[in-house]
Amino acid sequence: KGPLPSRLRDYPFKYTYGPGDDRVNEFYIPALSASVQYDRSTGFFSSTALAVAATGVARLIANGGRMRLLVGAQLAEDDVEAIRRGYDLRARVEAATMRGFAEPESQFVADRLAALAWMIAEGHLNVQVVLPVDGRGIPRPAMEALGYYHPKTGIFTDETGDRLAFTGSSNESLSGWVQNYEEFFVFRSWEGPHAYLAEAIGRFERLWEGREIGWIALPIPEAARQRLLKYRPPRAPTHDPLEPGGHEIDERPAQKMLLSTGQQREQVIVQFLRDVPFFPGASSLGASTAAIQPWPHQFSVSNQAITHFARRYMLADEVGLGKTIEAGLILRQLFLSGLVRRALILAPKSVLRQWQEELYEKFALNVPRYDGAVFIDAFGREIVPPGDNPWDDVSLALASSQLVKRRDRQATLLAARRWNLVLVDEAHHARRKEFQNPTRYRPNRLLELLNALEARTEGLLLMTATPMQVHPVEVWDLVRLLGLSGEWGANAQQFLRFFQELRRPLDQADWSFVFRLVRDEVALAGLDPRFVATAQQEIGPVAWRQVEALLHDRNPGRTLAQLAPPPRAVAIKMVRHHTPLRRLVFRNTRALLRQYVRQGILQANVPTRAPVPVWIPMRPTERELYDRIEEYITEFYQKYEQERKGLGFIMTVYRRRLTSSFYAVRRSLERRLDFLLGKRPGEGAPAGLDEDDSEQEDLSLDLEEELAEEGPQHLNREEIEYVEDFLHRLTLLQGRDSKVEQLLADLQEIFRTRDKVLVFTQYTDTMDFLRDQLKEVYGRQVACYSGRGGERWDGVAWVETTKEEIKNDFRTGEELKILLCTEAASEGLNLQTCGVLINYDMPWNPMRVEQRIGRIDRIGQRYREVQIRNYFYEGTVEARVYQALSNRIDWFQAVVGQLQPILAQVGQVIQTLAMVPEAVRQQALKQELERIERALDEAQAGLDLDEWAATGERARPAESPVSLAELAHELTTLPALKPHFRPHESIDDAFWLKT
Repeated sequence: KGPLPSRLRDYPFKYTYGPGDDRVNEFYIPALSASVQYDRSTGFFSSTALAVAATGVARLIANGGRMRLLVGAQLAEDDVEAIRRGYDLRARVEAATMRGFAEPESQFVADRLAALAWMIAEGHLNVQVVLPVDGRGIPRPAMEALGYYHPKTGIFTDETGDRLAFTGSSNESLSGWVQNYEEFFVFRSWEGPHAYLAEAIGRFERLWEGREIGWIALPIPEAARQRLLKYRPPRAPTHDPLEPGGHEIDERPAQKMLLSTGQQREQVIVQFLRDVPFFPGASSLGASTAAIQPWPHQFSVSNQAITHFARRYMLADEVGLGKTIEAGLILRQLFLSGLVRRALILAPKSVLRQWQEELYEKFALNVPRYDGAVFIDAFGREIVPPGDNPWDDVSLALASSQLVKRRDRQATLLAARRWNLVLVDEAHHARRKEFQNPTRYRPNRLLELLNALEARTEGLLLMTATPMQVHPVEVWDLVRLLGLSGEWGANAQQFLRFFQELRRPLDQADWSFVFRLVRDEVALAGLDPRFVATAQQEIGPVAWRQVEALLHDRNPGRTLAQLAPPPRAVAIKMVRHHTPLRRLVFRNTRALLRQYVRQGILQANVPTRAPVPVWIPMRPTERELYDRIEEYITEFYQKYEQERKGLGFIMTVYRRRLTSSFYAVRRSLERRLDFLLGKRPGEGAPAGLDEDDSEQEDLSLDLEEELAEEGPQHLNREEIEYVEDFLHRLTLLQGRDSKVEQLLADLQEIFRTRDKVLVFTQYTDTMDFLRDQLKEVYGRQVACYSGRGGERWDGVAWVETTKEEIKNDFRTGEELKILLCTEAASEGLNLQTCGVLINYDMPWNPMRVEQRIGRIDRIGQRYREVQIRNYFYEGTVEARVYQALSNRIDWFQAVVGQLQPILAQVGQVIQTLAMVPEAVRQQALKQELERIERALDEAQAGLDLDEWAATGERARPAESPVSLAELAHELTTLPALKPHFRPHESIDDAFWLKT
């Protein structure tokens, strides 16, 4: 305390300063008042980091002093990759510095920047950008560089040569920022030699001159320099914004710093909230301020994708484990931090609205969806694209895969400005058209689009729980988009052969081939340091060097056989660990999560399943009509296929609907008759189909564009007679539907022990039929959710309601006990409080049943066991196939991994059998079942993704600079912001934003 000093040693500096001290007036002002030179290092280049570094420099200006400032730059992964490929380092650094610099929103920060701008203009301030580099001299990306910076370091020098240095830890919390977020230790040169002081001075000089090993130094980019000069004041600043005493600089006793007005505090907080996404250590900000609490595996996956952006990944967690949450966490953090400024999300049309709602409700991202003409935001407001290319003027966008894959739409998307990130949901629909000959590559439209789009984006996330639908080659088709090296990417045969070799006995595997591919992977990604550390612990450094040498051995098979058993086992582990699947694919399973529960890592229930098949006999009138319609479908399928392959698909649609409900097939035949008679009301799927019929097949097989062509007229006329006859018979069908009778009986039984039930169907038509049947018994306790959104019975009519209202009411189970859903609800409706699912109809592809079960088989499920009832009409093709295979496959008892391609074949088998005449069906069934039995026997030789993919590096959330509770408190209590919010009527601690 006392008058401001002229020499550093004349002031009683303390050894430490913390939150209880007035650091501005008790440390910075006295130190800079006595200094002629100030050397300072700070964090990444941002307005707030510079404002902190500028604390008190108005006093240095008054002395005519000089300053040297070291700053970092937030290089993204794509910046680093571009530098590796030879792009200009300085240009990338300039772009990174400008990307992290936000305009100050408070006068406080602007005044601090003004002091720096004055010194730059007068030639008294020099700024250098310093970057940590790897062993090859390539700068490290921002997320890796964080641990290298020591931003709380400064060195003061007075005219006598005395020096004062400080260093400390960063406190970048909201409360810390209000108090200038500093805590540091102080070292004095006049008290004798001090090791830390000497090291701090020496390190600063080495960094400044570019002599520090592992670092490079560059002059501040001219664009950043000019940006700072914008804040140059007309005359030299005379005081710090937080220094009391106005404009006077006479020597007066320092006073305790107080934020004198609420307005000043408000400005500081608002500036903090604007800049906090760019702070070092803010990588958990997106997760901590989202409206969800991620599970450990979700945080691990998202954290790794964020840390290593723009590496590309496949998110392949089992159904129901939250891939959408992982994607939302990644997108939110990258968008907040500015690393992603343009992102495109491609998803099936049926879940596009669910994606939009999830992103808004859980991650506060209002992402507009494109309908082919305009963008529509989360509130239903239309945004008309201003330019010729609709994609050029959006930062975040949602679009249906069906729309953008069309040939007439691809060109526009591919001509748009480059994206920072592209996310593809249900990516398994991007596939080749045939699998019999893996050397023949014919991609479908969606895969064709992704092959072109991957060069137009920095980051790429593919999302699918089932990347193998038919053949393991599908995994290669997708992973190739993410980045394969050497022989891995040369062709699919080499890729698949690697995994086949490792299933051979040790003395039969081609180890030269295996290690050649491992070398390619290690050359691209390096040896995993965690694996190396574990291996050295297990077998010692000498044996590890023997194992590592195998990577360069000309005859690794012989050397491997000569190794002692422990190092040989580690060598095989090394081979299995260093594959592209381990690097690029994340797959978490329920088995892993149950292991987490046992270890205490996960504090939540991971339920088991109790599936039961229900075989429902038809009444005689139903059976007679069923057989007649099936005969018609089979006959016309054959006729249409003879005219043009693929045209018979229409008949497979009617066959599926026949298994769902007689009402569904009736509605479908009515639309078909309108089409055949030339009536085509409105837009939609072609050939008299609706979106329930065509979506999945269109994504994989591009059928919509093919079916849009006219069919043979002579067959159309013949078919009209059949359709009119069946429609007449369907209207005469008497009595309650046998499947409805079974449902009502089951509901009565279930409600004795459980309070709510989820009922799934493939078709909106069947859902409409069921809801009218159930409302007669259960009234207002019935609701439904489909592509139309939510609907409830109000006692008079079905009225629209929101997804959130349905979820909340269904969660309590007091007013709402039965929820009917179509496939459109297999995303976004996560119903952990419901323990019973009824599949009113069974999709031919069993993997779609898995999607449904995933709505209730979720972490945190209320019940330890979820009950599943699967309805089959007795004696149908579907029932016969499922029954015949039940002795080999525990249907839906657990999520399948390795059997995915085989189960996908089951769907094709059912379609094949349903489309052949009854006279030859039994023989065909026998042949098809024998083929699947052989496939099951050979399954152990296939590619098991559960075995090879990564689970994400286990990570705990880092402490965030600001929590959601802190953010809510400040936004809703600051005087200037409070009027913009009003409390939610029914949700505690929630607010509406007034717009």
